[in-house]
Amino acid sequence: MAQRDYSRYEILKNNDGTIDMMPFVELPKNDTDKYEEWFEGRSRMDKFARRFYGNPFYDFLITYANPQFLTPEDIPDGTTIRIPFPLAKARKDYEDGLKSIKNT
Repeated sequence: MAQRDYSRYEILKNNDGTIDMMPFVELPKNDTDKYEEWFEGRSRMDKFARRFYGNPFYDFLITYANPQFLTPEDIPDGTTIRIPFPLAKARKDYEDGLKSIKNT
């Protein structure tokens, strides 16, 4: 069973112990990104994350890479979903985006 090996909230912690609200982070497209077809009723972001990253808990990266969909129910059957890849690059892009937002 996969375990959480990364806290996406860590960067949002403040010195006083509070945590800032999670902002939307736009992940840039990369030539190394993967693409997968969405099958309504069978596809899930956590399954894509497990397949491409080896861990379902990185599903949030795939969600951020496809901001045109608010929920999985909004994704039409047959839609191509972008998977930011590789994982290390996707995580760095996410962290850089958070730092940029936090420092503004």
